[in-house]
Parts: sequence; structure tokens; C-alpha cells
Amino acid sequence: MSSRRQFIRTTLAGSAALAGLTACSGGSGTSTNGGGPPPPPTPAITGPILVLVQIQGGNDWLSMTPPNSGANGGAYANNRPVLSAITANNLTDLGSGVGLNKDCTGLDLLHAAGKIAWMPGVGMPNPNLSHFTSTDYWGEGAAVPDGTGWLGRWGDAAFSASDILRGVTTTSDIILMNHGRKRDFVAVTSSADFNYPTYLRSSAQVPDSNFLKSGYAYNLNNPGTTIDVAAAASEGKLFYDAASQFSTLITTRTPSVPYPGDTGYAIANVSNQLSTQLKLVAQMIASGIPGQVYTVRLGGFDTHSNQVNDYPKLMRALGGSIKAFYDDLATITTTVNSQSVKAQDRVMVVGWSEFGRRIKENNGGTDHGTAILSFALGNMVKGGFYGQGYPDLTKPDTNGNMVFTTDFRSLYATLLEKFLGYSDSKGILGATYPTLGFL
Repeated sequence: MSSRRQFIRTTLAGSAALAGLTACSGGSGTSTNGGGPPPPPTPAITGPILVLVQIQGGNDWLSMTPPNSGANGGAYANNRPVLSAITANNLTDLGSGVGLNKDCTGLDLLHAAGKIAWMPGVGMPNPNLSHFTSTDYWGEGAAVPDGTGWLGRWGDAAFSASDILRGVTTTSDIILMNHGRKRDFVAVTSSADFNYPTYLRSSAQVPDSNFLKSGYAYNLNNPGTTIDVAAAASEGKLFYDAASQFSTLITTRTPSVPYPGDTGYAIANVSNQLSTQLKLVAQMIASGIPGQVYTVRLGGFDTHSNQVNDYPKLMRALGGSIKAFYDDLATITTTVNSQSVKAQDRVMVVGWSEFGRRIKENNGGTDHGTAILSFALGNMVKGGFYGQGYPDLTKPDTNGNMVFTTDFRSLYATLLEKFLGYSDSKGILGATYPTLGFL
């Protein structure tokens, strides 16, 4: 875990690099507030809940949704003599010249039901192939970077002072995406141990960037420092308030379906890394935790070698966990404005990765690439393919990477405006980006 000094140094370096991200504005529309305070969120969907799945390590989505016909299919086969042979007989046809790897358990059923929107070729100008820097790029989501994340800035504008648990991450670190100007999302890694961590009171080093914890801890360990004591006390109080509210609301729950890793799950030896987090999110939703955005993570996708063996396991964990979560939500009834609403009608799951992989395979795997596949699934989603299309694999860039077709901030504008009901996406992203049509 990095120190605050390391975090600030990384953030500043990432911000400087992010200045090279030009604002690829498109579509029409201007800020609706004339430069004043952003309008309050007006959700178009009753009580929307967004669950963002970080597919960490650089997902080789060409092995997840490879082209299965046409020029792209030929280029795929020529550049991947080993990997393409593995997937050739293991695909569900999605249409539009694209197949879905059957190891991505359950997503074929959701696609057939019209519940998944696929967005191939999402990326950015001037990409970076470092895991950390690229994750920061995705986190910033800004035409002009300022060291904060797009979700954090949205939280600054949309959360009231009492909305401590509106933004939640199930990982112990707070990635830049969740970092606002005023405060960060709250990290909840377990239903049983959301307490002020004792290691922060004994550590000589500030362990992380979380405003709700580290500033308070630093002052406990360094009395008389120049750190703003009042601000640190305020941050500490927010954390304590969050913990108190959480412990009051959280209730025990047994999932209605088996998740990967559970006894009774149909496939053996599937990682429970993601399923454990999604079970926790389902428990929080069922308990009435007022979270509106949750971020979760599945790691292990840096597949430079042994991809033939490792990638199918990763797909089973990804697809199986998401499908189990979707099915589990069908049994949860929530209350929104005194009305009963099925959780499955409120929750949308969106997957993203810091980058894709190169078109050409290497000796046993794939190297860091550029554009990604994003996907959105839920009852409110209009299934199919969206964005500006699958990248042309016959025309890579000078490094052999895919040329992105859809700016990643168009995805963010869509989530802000069409799902979260926040009309001033320009105020959050710094420019106007065309929205996508899956909602």
C-alpha cells in the first residue's frame, strides 16, 4: 500500500501525463448550469445503482469476444495462430461478426436475453501502456486533469454532507477514479470489520490516500504538525459516521444462488475474488445501505504467458460471478421513495480494464495494448453493440496496437446523464462527449 507522499507523487505525474489527453468533443449540447453549481441529480431510473467492475491487468478482450468472420476474423487468425485455435470452437455467436468465449460463463444467456450492451474499441488519445498510469487515465476521465477522478467529482457535486455511504469501494485501496476534491469513496471490504483500523493508529507511515482515514491517522501520530487538524478531524468524523451508519444498517444474508467458490456452484475451482465482493454488494443493497455507486475488482489479467491455461479461468470467474450476482438481485426487494423496487431493476453492471492487449500474440500470451472492450448489463440495458465499432485489426497503429474507435469519456457521459440522471456531464468531464445509445 502506498504512502500519501507516494500517492501524491503518482497523482501529479499522472496529471502531467494526462494533459496530453485532448478533449475529443463530439455531439451537441452545452453545460446546463451557465457555469454555476451543478444541478442536483435527477435519476431517470428509479434509484439507480451502478456497479463498476475493474478487470485489472489489461483484459485480452480479443480472446473474450474475438471476431469470427470477415477481414477482422482473418487478421485475428493470422496474428494469433495458437490463441485463435483455442477459441475457434469455443464461441457463442453474438452477431455483427463477433463471438463470445464460452468460458465467460453465463454472459451468453444474458446476451441472448438482450441484457448486455457491448462496446468494443473504447479508448483514448495518447494512451499509456503502464498499468498504474493507464488506470489513472481512466480514473481522471477529464478533458483537463486536476488530480481527481470522474466518480469522485460526481460525488462532490451529487452527495450531501450526510450521504457518507453513497459511494463505496469493496477494495482496501482508493483508486483515483473514486478520489474527489472534497473526499474519497468509503472502502468497505467486509460486512464484519468496517471499523476504524487500528494499524492506522500505530503506523509511522500514512498508509493510503483515503481522506476519511489517513489525515486523521497522521495527526494522531504526529501532534503539532502543520497538517490541518480541523480538516483531519472532519475526515475522521466522516469515517466514524460512515462506520456507525453501516453497522446500524447491515444485516446478515444468505445469497439466493451459489456464487463461484461456493458449495453447490456448478463449476469447480473457480476463483471467488470477484464473487466475494459482489456478494457483499448484494448484501449491502438488501440491507438498505444507500450506496449509489460501487466499485469492485477482479485481478490477474496481465497475461504475458501461459494465457491458454490462465485466461479461461479468469473468464469463468468474471462471467460466473456477474451472472450469479444478476440472478441473486432478482430475489432482493428494495425501497425507493416509499415504493418497492426489485434490485434487479435498479442495478447496472459495467466492466472496464485499464487497457487491452496487442493484436499479435507473443510466446504464450499477449503484451500490453490499447483499446478495451467495455460492457454494460442489466434489465434497463438495450442489448447489442454500441460505440463506433470494432477496431480494424488489419490497420493497427505503428506499435501493432488497436486504434480506439470510441472515446472512454462518451461512456462516462452516458453513465452520468442517462443512468445516474446527472445532466451536467460537461461539468464533471470538462467537455461535451456524445452519449451512447444503450440506455
